[in-house]
Amino acid sequence: MTTTTAAAPPRPRKAMDSLTQRYLVLIGLIVIASVGFSIANDNFYSLANLGILLRSIAVLFLVSMGMTFIMLTGGIDLSVGSNVAFSGGVGVITLTTTGSAPLGFAAAILAGMAIGAVNGVFIGRLRLSAFMVSLATFALARGLALVIYDANSINVSNTTFLWLGGQSWGSIPVVIPFVALVFVALSLVLYRSTFGRDVYAAGSNINTAFVLGRRPERTLVWVYVLSGALAGLSAIITVGRVSSGQPWTGLYLEFDAITAVILGGTSLFGGRGRLLGTILGVLLYGIIINGLVLTGTNPYLQSLIKGLILLGVVLLDTLVQRRQAQ
Repeated sequence: MTTTTAAAPPRPRKAMDSLTQRYLVLIGLIVIASVGFSIANDNFYSLANLGILLRSIAVLFLVSMGMTFIMLTGGIDLSVGSNVAFSGGVGVITLTTTGSAPLGFAAAILAGMAIGAVNGVFIGRLRLSAFMVSLATFALARGLALVIYDANSINVSNTTFLWLGGQSWGSIPVVIPFVALVFVALSLVLYRSTFGRDVYAAGSNINTAFVLGRRPERTLVWVYVLSGALAGLSAIITVGRVSSGQPWTGLYLEFDAITAVILGGTSLFGGRGRLLGTILGVLLYGIIINGLVLTGTNPYLQSLIKGLILLGVVLLDTLVQRRQAQ
């Protein structure tokens, strides 16, 4: 009598999650866009243009990482562009008054955090609409910037203050390793700390987070303060790039950041997304804008393309959210 053993059923293949699919698509689009623009203009891969590209997206990297934390909680911050102008103005005025670059750095970061704290308190503690509060601080910070600068630019010659935004190691801007370090630090905070878990919990279901004692109102305050601190850092880099402080710095930066973050897979509705996706979204968005400038595309058409990209990614995110809810 022989016995037969039943063959073990094949293990089902683990389905690729939607974020991984999004990242693979983004990488593919980055490659396609890079190749396409290099064909359209031979200077795309030149060291000079790559340096321009990296410097131009460094600020967007920082602001978008802060926006990622905010959007993971289900919020939004329309004030970051104005905050970059305001905090830059505070930093430049402090520098010119005291002659101290460290004091200028600290003043810029603290000023950015102050605007973030206003957003956080009104949104987190008082439970007001993130859209309306940040729209108000959008106008407030821009108005303060215009007052500080008296609507004129201020030249900066202090080499220490200009170092982060203007210095390069060979063909590599020093701001790129700096942004990479910030990315690593924020990744540790988001994925390896209680605060990071609270961010996801607040975005997934803020009422449940309250019940579980996670204090989401405190989390909301701190994510906006973090965004403000990154806006202050971005202001320092921006001043270093152009060797001056300008009241109209960061115009429409908030829309670029929101576009890049959603493009990277972070949901408008909160609770879903990763910083890696944001980095890929910023890189793709930056390549597209740089390529359009390099090929001499009409600036008005560039704005149209930006608007279409934002509309497209919002529509895509909404469709994905509805499919997952079914």
